[in-house]
Amino acid sequence: MNACHVLFRRLLAALLLCGAASVALAQPAPPPEPPVPGFGVMVHYLPDRQSISQIKKFDVEAFASGLAQMRATHLILTLGQNNGQYISPNSALEALCPGAARNRSPRDLPLEIGEALRARGIALILYLPFRAPQADPALMSCLGDVSEQEPPPARFIAAWSSVIRDWSDRYGPLAAGWWFDGTYNTQGISASGWEMLCDAARSGAANRWLAFNAGEGAERFSLKSAPCQNLMAGEYMQPPAHFAPPPSELVFHVLTPLTPWWGREAAPRFTVQQLRDWIGEARVARGLFTLDMPPDNNGRFLPAHVALVKSATTRRP
Repeated sequence: MNACHVLFRRLLAALLLCGAASVALAQPAPPPEPPVPGFGVMVHYLPDRQSISQIKKFDVEAFASGLAQMRATHLILTLGQNNGQYISPNSALEALCPGAARNRSPRDLPLEIGEALRARGIALILYLPFRAPQADPALMSCLGDVSEQEPPPARFIAAWSSVIRDWSDRYGPLAAGWWFDGTYNTQGISASGWEMLCDAARSGAANRWLAFNAGEGAERFSLKSAPCQNLMAGEYMQPPAHFAPPPSELVFHVLTPLTPWWGREAAPRFTVQQLRDWIGEARVARGLFTLDMPPDNNGRFLPAHVALVKSATTRRP
């Protein structure tokens, strides 16, 4: 075989490899692998009641161990809510609004939590409001947002997408999904605006679970509020005795606080049998049942809460 033939075969092989790669890249992202059906926890750990300085005291190992003891399969973790403080750095937000950096802890708590959960086989879902922090007028103005009850401006959609993308890339495969709160008014969001938001939420891990919460209750917990949504938001303050999952393309999900309100340290309002029944129904529906549970300032769950949930998640012989 002469040198020209050898060169030709090498070029042909390279072209075939490039073509195969192009086909692979053109394929749609694979559907997300669901978290193991069953029980999970949401925590409202954020500086609404804890200060940024207290984040350094958070005991990640104790926190992750508590979740494992309760046999949680997933965690929904609040990065922040409406006061403009977040538990993780975000270079895009700090570039857009330099003054906001003072409300960020240098400790990357979600990264530490994500790594501790991965070691225990627990999925991490990140929580973020769908709109700019409504109690921080300066940050809202900087990001170009208005009241969450009004349509979001295009300028805000672009800015917020860059913020979401920064966190999405930062946590990559550690983040199995996003749970966006307050999707109350989506009028006027263009197809390109949705594409920008959805691409940002999937950046770093294309097959994430995405939930967009339009509100609480029987009429709204299962709504599809965004084109890329694939998981019910699930918010349900007063769950019925039994669930009949509504017909939906979304994965079934119910989210409710263990105590009378979100993040409140109080006595549980449910019995072991109620929790066991709901978790069982979620498993049958190949879906999720999530309890909002308050950790203390050091990241430890209340012993009475842990004992109750452990009893509910123990498999009967």
